[in-house]
Amino acid sequence: MRLEEILSGIAVLENGADPDLEITSISSDSRKMEKGSAFVCLKGLKVDGSVWIPSAVEKGAVVAICSQKPAFEVPYVVVEDPRAALPLMLSNFYSHPEKSFQRMIGITGTNGKTSTSMMLKAIFDAAGHKTGLIGTTKYLVGNEEYPVDPSAAFLTTPDPELLYSLFTVMRAAGVDTVIMEASSHALALQKLNGITFDIAIFTNLTQDHLDFHQTPEEYAKAKKKLFYAAKVGILNMDDPWFARMSSEIPARVVSYSARSEKADYYREETLSSDDKGICYLLKAPEYREEVTLSIPGNFTVYNSLAAVAAATECGIPFAVIDRGLRSLAGVAGRIERIPTDTPYSVFIDFAHTPDAMENILTTLRGFTRGRLLVLFGCGGDRDRTKRPLMGKIACRLGDLAIITSDNCRSEKREDIIRDILVGVTEEGYQNYVTVTDRAEAIRFALREAREGDVILLAGKGHEEYEIDENGKHSFSERNIVMETIGVKES
Repeated sequence: MRLEEILSGIAVLENGADPDLEITSISSDSRKMEKGSAFVCLKGLKVDGSVWIPSAVEKGAVVAICSQKPAFEVPYVVVEDPRAALPLMLSNFYSHPEKSFQRMIGITGTNGKTSTSMMLKAIFDAAGHKTGLIGTTKYLVGNEEYPVDPSAAFLTTPDPELLYSLFTVMRAAGVDTVIMEASSHALALQKLNGITFDIAIFTNLTQDHLDFHQTPEEYAKAKKKLFYAAKVGILNMDDPWFARMSSEIPARVVSYSARSEKADYYREETLSSDDKGICYLLKAPEYREEVTLSIPGNFTVYNSLAAVAAATECGIPFAVIDRGLRSLAGVAGRIERIPTDTPYSVFIDFAHTPDAMENILTTLRGFTRGRLLVLFGCGGDRDRTKRPLMGKIACRLGDLAIITSDNCRSEKREDIIRDILVGVTEEGYQNYVTVTDRAEAIRFALREAREGDVILLAGKGHEEYEIDENGKHSFSERNIVMETIGVKES
């Protein structure tokens, strides 16, 4: 495709390249250049991507897209913000695949994005639609998993180069409905620039990612970007940020709540709740029906309210919604019970924020006959301020907190644990132990467990890897549990 065509709709401040230059690929990664590539120079937190222009040219790049004229002799184009231009260029290059779908649904929030997206996929599948799913656990084209480089970081919202390649595959496969999680990082970094969403969902906003966003206000500002590109915004009325979000976004607002009958979609009454699931009475604008799910917890109510509201706004009848939700046995890594066949129970959950930890422990406490043992750590090179809060919650709501590691990255495990213990010791809690090695911590929990106890392995959820100072390597909590109790997974 010609360079001029790729730059269609993008304000060019200075053009030092031939508009008829033939472009074969576009990327912001100089290592992925090939003959005919356009290299988009992004400014990072520490390095300006333009320093990699010589390397990109050596590998085949024929033009650099920059925020200012580069210091190197190379054909170049200056745009105001290369980061904002990148997804627009890719959209042009791939002939706008994002516009080929009947509907685009985006989901943002601290917690609940993955579960809500899986509920929506089950509903749209039940309605006979071919869905594409983009999220924290996997990328799906219909029911086929889209392969990604196992050595690369798996992002909730992929970088634009992968995202538009994925959109193109979805278009070719006949996908009509795309359901995607929109992370705050992706929104802040304008990875979704140019995409219009038919439905945008806001689940909640609690403490997380302050290492990147610095303040809750900046975190909320990033989330809000999704709704400026949406026709309908479905918002959680029970979240403290609802009033501000709903009053500031241009999208038509549809609300849901488990507490206020003023909401458009309201959980009127919980009919049953146990470790096998939850059933509640839903009052919607056009109907009043029972919602039944095989996933326990009050947070399941919220996730399903968002999913039901989105599906209803898309014209899906409740009978189909009900069939879809009933077909969903669970979500990998979300309050997932490991089939141990032991007198105690073991659950895995992705809870890695204070709010998520409180919600999952409150849910498990509701059906724990013995003690509640919670094993967790906090990620390295991430928001340090939540570490003491996690420690407090684990000790307050658990009978025994087993504090360990969880993707320490470049930090020392001992330093992260020390940060967690600040919250534990200032409250005077004594019901904790520290086991630095996570695998050994899991074995310790299993040895400690007695009849009627519940063990929660929190933080990793669906992840089948551990990231430490040596990089990313295989790590399966399920396998460790099964090996420890002497059961081979089928």
